[in-house]
Amino acid sequence: MKSFDVVIMGGGLAGLTSALHLRKELPALSIAVIEPSARPLPDACFKVGESSVEIGAHFFSEVLGLKSYLEERQLVKFGLRYFVGDGHLPVSERRELGPSEQPVVPSYQLDRGRFETDLRGMVQDAGITLMEGASVFQIELGEGDAHHQIQVARKETIKETIEARWLIDASGRRRLLQSKLGLGVDPHHHHSSSWFRVAKRVNVADLVPETEHRWHGRDLDGRRWLSTSHFCGKGYWVWVIPLSTGYQSIGIVAGEEHHPFATFGRPETAKAFLEAHEPVLAAHLAGLVWEDFAALRRYAYGSKQVFSAEQRWSCIGEAGIFLDPLYSPGSDFIGIGCSMTTELLRADLASEESDASQAARSREFNEFFLAFAEVTATTFRGHSHIMGSPTVLPAKLYWDNFHYWSFVCPYFFNRIFAVDPEQHARFRATHRRFHELNQKAQKILKAWAELSPGHAKADFVAFPLFPSLLADLHIDLTNRRSPQDTLAMMEKNLAGAQEVVVELVCRALKAVGPEQIERFVELTDLRSFRIGFDLDRIEYDVAQDRAGLRKGLSKVVRDMDRCLPKQEMGGAPLRGLIEQALGRPLMLAESA
Repeated sequence: MKSFDVVIMGGGLAGLTSALHLRKELPALSIAVIEPSARPLPDACFKVGESSVEIGAHFFSEVLGLKSYLEERQLVKFGLRYFVGDGHLPVSERRELGPSEQPVVPSYQLDRGRFETDLRGMVQDAGITLMEGASVFQIELGEGDAHHQIQVARKETIKETIEARWLIDASGRRRLLQSKLGLGVDPHHHHSSSWFRVAKRVNVADLVPETEHRWHGRDLDGRRWLSTSHFCGKGYWVWVIPLSTGYQSIGIVAGEEHHPFATFGRPETAKAFLEAHEPVLAAHLAGLVWEDFAALRRYAYGSKQVFSAEQRWSCIGEAGIFLDPLYSPGSDFIGIGCSMTTELLRADLASEESDASQAARSREFNEFFLAFAEVTATTFRGHSHIMGSPTVLPAKLYWDNFHYWSFVCPYFFNRIFAVDPEQHARFRATHRRFHELNQKAQKILKAWAELSPGHAKADFVAFPLFPSLLADLHIDLTNRRSPQDTLAMMEKNLAGAQEVVVELVCRALKAVGPEQIERFVELTDLRSFRIGFDLDRIEYDVAQDRAGLRKGLSKVVRDMDRCLPKQEMGGAPLRGLIEQALGRPLMLAESA
């Protein structure tokens, strides 16, 4: 019987990168990867999950050391870009949100066929056993110190049993361990998707006539096409992602409360959906062959547990949790899951660490990872109508980026997962406070978009705007800190996040107006919030000459005033709207 220290079930992105991470961090381990598919893998038309963001990109480029490879064989991404407003409008008349400069912290567009082919070669070059064309058909988890037994079948009907001290499930949506142990949970996020690839570059600039000089002039370096572009409408968004092999990935994502899966779940209905909702894009795609097509209904799922130091297993990537493709968090979950798994293995190998300490570390990781998943789900759950709101989507992007760059990115970039369990618990307590703020922020944003979505304007909103507080948070990810300094920085960011939520309340109340205040309060449960309002901000709202009062505003409010679309002057005074919403006279001395 073949025996390994670690067996990884699944040789996709999660399994292959986990194997490389273990080889780099714990080189003495014997590792095997079991993968049903065999090379050659197709370029482009293999898997979705092509766009990465900061955490996943950092894991691939810096932690695994693949930066040169990614720059040579994949595409350096030009951030996330959004076109909001009626899809029947010319693209130049829709509000554009996205970076105006190349982001300082890089991310990448990944052709998954090319990437996973190359990763398989790297795994074999690293001396890791790669069993291609082999499927796991039975698992027996070992009790105590007994090894796990994994029964494997190859296509030639050859069957064998291999054993492992540690078992990592990277089997994707098959979720072998989750199914065996009954760990699956419903995150109550009912979105669906369909997607395809075309063998031609779809440059967003080609959708706008050359005579629109001002629109084209925004893209000084000609890099707009390298963004993950989102064409957004109420209840849906369509992604357009370039791939290094010359293909373009295109997909539809929609909340079923607005767009039933049947309206875009087959090739013919997906084409009809694009023609109905994004006719400008559909016309550009007309005549192009769809090289593939796939769809998933209600793609989101969660788990009760993803790590077990006691039983020596973990679930990473889609074998554990999948929530939503917006903001491309899949590779983030892979990076965090792989890193935590490696730390559990490191502790298992360290003879000086007690079983109790290992169990505490495992509990910390589970609670943090599942909390991170719930924070992410809260960011997406019931949000799809915001995608059609030219007014609210910029505010959502401001908050979601502020939140992401304030805590979870510094957590990963500064390797906080590697601290001892007692110290880690302090970070988890801060994370809970961010989660509470995120719940409030998402309620405000969803209610605002429902009651006052606004109208499209042919303007450009830079995200992040340089210079700005938001851009500072992004750039600060390049700095490395000790755990103590990282926690202090997170606490400072938390105070700023509280101010962001208060400003979201102010902006939402101004937008919905006195006639809809009670409905807004009902949707947000605003009267249960413990937030304070600043006198300078209230006076600024009604001032005829704002320039003189602007210096008195907090740094956060000034930053949001610069970064977000300008609100209309006039209307009901903010103080009266706040008092109506709170149901009592405003006490300006109250604490946030």
